[in-house]
Amino acid sequence: MSQRNSFTKSSCGCSIERLIHREDAYIFITGAQKQSDSPAGKSYIAYHIRIGDTETRRRYSEFESFRKALTSLHPALIVPPIPEKHSLVDYATLQSRVKDDLPMVEKRKRMLQTFLNRVAKHPELSQDHVFHRFLESGVVWADVLHSPPLSTLPKNPLQMVLSKQPNVPAYTYNATLSSNLIPTPSAAYQLKQPDPRFEESEKFTFRIANYMSNNLDKSQRKVIRRLGELANDYAELGAVYNGFSLNETGAVANAIEKVGQAVDAAYTETGQMVTSLEGEFAEPIQEHAQFAQIIKQVLKFRHMKHAQVEMIETSLNNKKENLESLLRMENEARRLEEAITRERTIGSNAINVDELNEQDEQVEQEENPYHTATTTTTARPVNNNSWTGTPMRVISAVGHTLQNIIDVNPEATRRNQIGMSKDAMGVLQEALDITKNDLGTISTELQTDLDRFQTEKIQDMRDMLIAYAKIHIRYCQKNLESWQEARAEVEKIPI
Repeated sequence: MSQRNSFTKSSCGCSIERLIHREDAYIFITGAQKQSDSPAGKSYIAYHIRIGDTETRRRYSEFESFRKALTSLHPALIVPPIPEKHSLVDYATLQSRVKDDLPMVEKRKRMLQTFLNRVAKHPELSQDHVFHRFLESGVVWADVLHSPPLSTLPKNPLQMVLSKQPNVPAYTYNATLSSNLIPTPSAAYQLKQPDPRFEESEKFTFRIANYMSNNLDKSQRKVIRRLGELANDYAELGAVYNGFSLNETGAVANAIEKVGQAVDAAYTETGQMVTSLEGEFAEPIQEHAQFAQIIKQVLKFRHMKHAQVEMIETSLNNKKENLESLLRMENEARRLEEAITRERTIGSNAINVDELNEQDEQVEQEENPYHTATTTTTARPVNNNSWTGTPMRVISAVGHTLQNIIDVNPEATRRNQIGMSKDAMGVLQEALDITKNDLGTISTELQTDLDRFQTEKIQDMRDMLIAYAKIHIRYCQKNLESWQEARAEVEKIPI
C-alpha cells in the first residue's frame, strides 16, 4: 500500500480528503492575482489553488496562519516550511512595489505549491481536517481559526495532551497540566536521563542547519546573483557588437554580427540558467535549510516535554518526602499527647507512700506504748503532693506555649498541610501519568517522522543534483552551438 493511502488515524471522509488520497492527486497553484476586499482597502496577492475540480483562493498571510495552526496541532511533527517573508530591508527599498515584484510572486507560487503537496503526502498532516478546510472552496479561513480545534488550543503546547488516553481529551487545553503545581521547564534545563537517539539527532541537525544556512545557501545565492549580473553584461555586450558590425562591410560585418548574436544567446541562456537554478536548486536548498531549523524546534519541544516529566517526578518525590515528614510529626504529637494524658491520670490518682507509713506507725504506737521508733531518728524529706508529675507538666506547658506563639492551632495547621500535600500529590501523579504517555507518543511519532524525512531528503537531494547537472549541460550545449556558428562565420573572412 502506498504512503498516500496508509491511514494512521481515523479519517474525516470529506470530499477534499478523498481527492488528496487519490494516487494521481496533485495540488496546483494556477495563478496569483492582486485583489482587494473593498474599494478603499489595501490590495494583496491572492494565490489560486486547485485540486481536482475544487478551486479556492488564499493570501500569503493565510498560508502563514495555516502553517502555524498545523505546528500548534502537531508540535511533534515536521511541518513543511513556506517561503520566507520579505526582510525589513526589502520593504524599506521596494515599499509598495514589493507586492508587484513578479519574480517574488512566481517564487512564492512555486514554494507554496511545494508546501501544499508536501502536507498532502504526509501520513498524519494530510488527514487533519484543518488542512481540508484550507483547500475547500467557499470557506472563510478566519472562521476556521476561531472554531475548534484551533480555538481550544492552549498558548503553551506543554499544557496540551497529545496522546490518546481514556477519559482525557487530546489536542485541547488540559486543566491538570495547567495547574500551578506543575513546574514549567526551560530550554536550558539539563536532562538527567537523556535519550541517546535524540541527543545524536540534535547534534546532527544543529550541524546541518548551521552549514546549510551559513555556507551552502549563502554561497548559492551569491552565485545566482553574479550570474544575473553576468547576463546583464552579456546583454550590453551583444548590443555593442551589433552596433560595431554596422561600421564594417562584407564578411567582416557578418562575422561581427554573428559574434554579437552568440553573445545575445549567452545572455538569454544565462538568464534561463539563473531561472532554472533558482527554481530547481536554490529554492530546494533554502527549503531544506528551513527544514533543519524546523527539526531543531521539534527536537526542542521533545526536550521540553522530557524536562517536564523529570521536573514533575522531582516535585512529586519532594511532596512525598514532605508528607512523610508531616505524618511523622503527627504520630509524634499523638504519642506525646497520649503520654501527657497518662501522666495526668497517674498524678491525680497516685497514693503517698510516706503518709501510709506514718499512719502505720501511729497505729503501732497506740497498740504498743512501750515501742520506740528507731527508724524515726533519721529525718525524712517531706514529699509535697502538689509536685507529683510537675516536671512533665512544666515541659508540656512550655512546649504548648511556644507552639501557640508560632501557630494558634498547630494541630489543625499540620492536618491541613497533610490534606493539601495529598491533594497536590494526586494532581502531580495524574500529570506525571499524562506526560509520560505523551513523551512516549512524541518520541515514537518524532522518530518515525525523522526517518520519513530522511528518506524524502535523500530523494530531494538526488533530484536537486541531477537538475543542477542538467541545467549546466543545457547551458553549455546551447552556448556551444551559438559559438560554433559564430566560428564558422568568422572563418569565412578572406585573408
